[in-house]
Amino acid sequence: MKKRFICAAIAASCSWQGNAQTGQALEHIEVIAPMHSPLDIKIDPKATRQPLPAQDGADLLSSIAGFSLVKKGGASSDPVFRGMAGSRVNIITDGGVALGGCGGRMDPPTAYITPQTYDTLTVIKGPQTVLYGPGNSAATVVFERESERLLESGLSGFANVTLGEFGKTILNSDIKAGTKNYFARVAASYSEADDYQDGNGTDIHSAYEKWNLDTQFAYTPDDNSLYSISLGRSDGEVAYADRMMDGSLFDRTQIALQLEKHELDGFINSTEVSVYYNNIDHIMDNHSLRQFMPNMMMKNPTSSNPDRKTWGAKVLFNSELDEQLSLAYGLDHQQNRHRLRVSRDHVTTPVESLIRAETAEFEQTGLFAELEYALSNRSQWVSGIRLDEWEATDRRQTRSVMMQVIPNPTADLTRDDTLISGFTRYQAQSSNDSYYVGIGRTERFPDYWELMGGGRGAIDNPSAFLVDHETTNQLDIGWLGQSKSFTHSVSVFINRIDNYLLTDNLYQKMDMASKVTRNIDAQTYGFEAESRYQVSKNFSATASINYVRGENRTDDIALAQQPPLQARVALNYRNDKWQFGTLWRVVQRQHRVAIGQGNIAGQDVSPSHGFATLAVNTSYQHSPDLVFALGVDNLFDKAYAEHLSRSGAMVSGYPQTAKVNEAGRTLWLNMNWQF
Repeated sequence: MKKRFICAAIAASCSWQGNAQTGQALEHIEVIAPMHSPLDIKIDPKATRQPLPAQDGADLLSSIAGFSLVKKGGASSDPVFRGMAGSRVNIITDGGVALGGCGGRMDPPTAYITPQTYDTLTVIKGPQTVLYGPGNSAATVVFERESERLLESGLSGFANVTLGEFGKTILNSDIKAGTKNYFARVAASYSEADDYQDGNGTDIHSAYEKWNLDTQFAYTPDDNSLYSISLGRSDGEVAYADRMMDGSLFDRTQIALQLEKHELDGFINSTEVSVYYNNIDHIMDNHSLRQFMPNMMMKNPTSSNPDRKTWGAKVLFNSELDEQLSLAYGLDHQQNRHRLRVSRDHVTTPVESLIRAETAEFEQTGLFAELEYALSNRSQWVSGIRLDEWEATDRRQTRSVMMQVIPNPTADLTRDDTLISGFTRYQAQSSNDSYYVGIGRTERFPDYWELMGGGRGAIDNPSAFLVDHETTNQLDIGWLGQSKSFTHSVSVFINRIDNYLLTDNLYQKMDMASKVTRNIDAQTYGFEAESRYQVSKNFSATASINYVRGENRTDDIALAQQPPLQARVALNYRNDKWQFGTLWRVVQRQHRVAIGQGNIAGQDVSPSHGFATLAVNTSYQHSPDLVFALGVDNLFDKAYAEHLSRSGAMVSGYPQTAKVNEAGRTLWLNMNWQF
């Protein structure tokens, strides 16, 4: 659908990359992800990048202009795009979704993603597609593995090793072997790190250990057919500096089936069918990864064990109606079930011995269609619409409020909504630039965390289960242009959000503060811009800047959890097999806050100071397939915290910080090998 639109932009991006070694994608260290089109950002997750090579999906997204992270330690950050978090950013992996279990977002979907085991990351900005499921009011993020038929029998692969300060070790491998008719693929990773120290030398409770193993077996009888089954397993443990519990289990089981047929005769030219199942089993406790400290809320070692089963399917058809008109259309379906068991004294009653109680059930069925009309060889009109039928059931029989257990007023209540989303966009390309103007509308059903996470209530009800769905109307404008030495790109957006789902921890209710989810009217606007200049054959410079401003129009105050203005400047010098680079990151202070308000990932804690950090790197290309890289993040050992970082908690043996500070000076060594 978008091939003509993206093609010109990719050609522009290639002009500055200077591919001295054809076929080697790892020849330079990526510090600012390039915009390959005004609408889509496509990057190689396997490429070495700075800051320190990513250990989960959120880390990788942070290198893309417009993304920020809600930090809570060394792993499992929550991604934020254009000031929007949670299900406003639709995360797709291998055609499906994997929803976490923790009511406090200890395990967002990106926590289960090992980016180096994927081939492509695509970010589609704004509500400008309907092909990847509901929601996506901020962006659609798609992690994909290539499944093309092998040209000849053989074996190929990728191996990556990263060693860094604070005990950081990351091992990744991805091996594919087969013939023209069959192939098997195994992607595996292991990562670990000790507690890091911030720029003041303060230890931050942040150690983690994670592993994953994903396999794929495929039958490719011809160039236009694919029959595939994928199996995946992963687990880990993560220490958190922002809360009273750590994550001692991140067990993931994934099964996916895929069928593709292309170049078909008749009205349908191609079809894709995918079926997936994800099971997330998660344990959080206050005794496995830290010294237990009794308090008023947890007098004994406590363990909480939620799990989330998600299964779904999608059927996508493509039809070339004539030389100018093409249509993508289909059906998707998703169901998920959340359960929970809690042990208030893990010593006498291990959580594994308890029976799980159902807490929530969700079901969604969507019909969608996306039409592209070629106005000329260089311009298109693209429009899409989707209809989603939602149903949710509250299975909680009781709720905990102010350390008291009370009956749940919405127990076994089912709510349903029929939601409509769509967009229309004009886009055009020339040999030197491409641009688009689009209007999108998304009606988003409240997610589990907004309805039930953290035991939240509503303004007029002890339960938040009946809050209204959210509607976003957004204007998006994007442009990318290039000349012999320059590549420039800019994306601008402005929206109005009706019934924005605000999580409010300090809502004044009956003369006392209460945790609620409530609907407000909001507005956000901002931009992302990037410029790349090829100064000479060997020397290049890149700069990016992104900004967002949010308004809570109901309360006439700032919309909470909005990242500050951020700019990055990178210099890169390449000579024969050597490359040298720097990354200067500058973040403005953020004084526009709403204390206690925010989204499911975090709430505003305080205004924040601005900061600047400098990182340096070098790499040596030993051969077309082997690259060594060395880098130093936070060269001047700056003590700082991101604005969206969560407040520090009291952890035995660690000083408490106002916010979770980032790591101080960090030296790392990386090796990439393709074979």
